Amino acid sequence: MDQARLIARQLGARIRKARTDRKLTLQALGNDTGLSAAYLSRVERGEAAMSIANVILIATRLNIPLRDLFEDSGDVQAPKYYTISRRRQRETSPPHSANGYDYHWLSGDLADPKLSAFVLDFPVTSDLDIKLLSHEGEEILYVLEGRIEFQIGEERFVLDQGDCVHLFGDRPHMGRNAGLGPARLLMVATPPDVIEHHSEA
Repeated sequence: MDQARLIARQLGARIRKARTDRKLTLQALGNDTGLSAAYLSRVERGEAAMSIANVILIATRLNIPLRDLFEDSGDVQAPKYYTISRRRQRETSPPHSANGYDYHWLSGDLADPKLSAFVLDFPVTSDLDIKLLSHEGEEILYVLEGRIEFQIGEERFVLDQGDCVHLFGDRPHMGRNAGLGPARLLMVATPPDVIEHHSEA
């Protein structure tokens, strides 16, 4: 992998971290900068070239100095081949919110990831307005705790602890807590930015 490609991936990873730290979706950042969410997603994966003007625009919106994005880029290290997500780090950081649930990232900053993973926590409530969503790629959902009512298209079913569903994301789908206690899912999905579709609902 050449130096320019490594720098692009490092820059994209730093932009993504700054954005998620501020709980901004790709769509929200796009609205503020005039750049499309699809373009920003490619930037964060190191797959799109950026003009200096766009770098300044993004850094200004994220309120970070330009030097923080480029620091040490002249001595770029080889991409990581693994990352570790510690439970204590997730427990002390606030969750993100999406379409009727809170979530924590399990995925790390691998170069050019092909999937993402999350832990989803569903509140005990039945009055949430949860939308059916669709996206490219696939999802695997494994119930860690509680009961989840799931809908894919017109079909509805309940998943109990230990149950799992694997689905194509282009079919409209949603889930909600079907029990009286906490409900938690492990979600593994493609493409790696799939959670943005849920967060922008």
